[in-house]
Amino acid sequence: MKLNLEVELDWIDEEMNIDDTVKQNVINAVVNKIQAKIESQVEKSINAIIDKNVVTKINKMTEKLFNDFMKREITITDQYGDVIKCYKSTTEVIKERFDKFMTQTVDEKGQTYDGSYGHKYQRLTFIIDKQLKDFANTFTTDAVKKVSEEIKLHVKDGLTTKLGSELMKVLKVNEMLQLNE
Repeated sequence: MKLNLEVELDWIDEEMNIDDTVKQNVINAVVNKIQAKIESQVEKSINAIIDKNVVTKINKMTEKLFNDFMKREITITDQYGDVIKCYKSTTEVIKERFDKFMTQTVDEKGQTYDGSYGHKYQRLTFIIDKQLKDFANTFTTDAVKKVSEEIKLHVKDGLTTKLGSELMKVLKVNEMLQLNE
């Protein structure tokens, strides 16, 4: 441990000599430095423990509140206060609303169907069809690119071979080299 101390001597008691005064000031300075360091470490430890405990308790309370909310009974009423429908839990409401959302009628753009002309679908069917079309388009595009590249390579190789042999006949290379055909 390294300590940097500054000792300021304003006055010296008549009863103490300079050695005693310096000694006492050094001791006081060392004690104050060590005390400050210990206080800082203890404060950090306490804050860490408090943070951990507070976060744990907040998480438990949040989980309890959420579970209580999800289990509570819900009653839907109209504007006059008459009961329209009762649900045993929030989960039932969420499931019903999700089912309605997925079976809702939509147009060819996926927007809620407003009764105008055009095709109409259930949202779930629309989503599945859209995903299948996207997959098919991607797959087809990739396959066409791959096949086109392979066809180009084979045509190039075939033309190179065929043109090469035809060019040799036209130029009469075999005769010049005196090769038998």
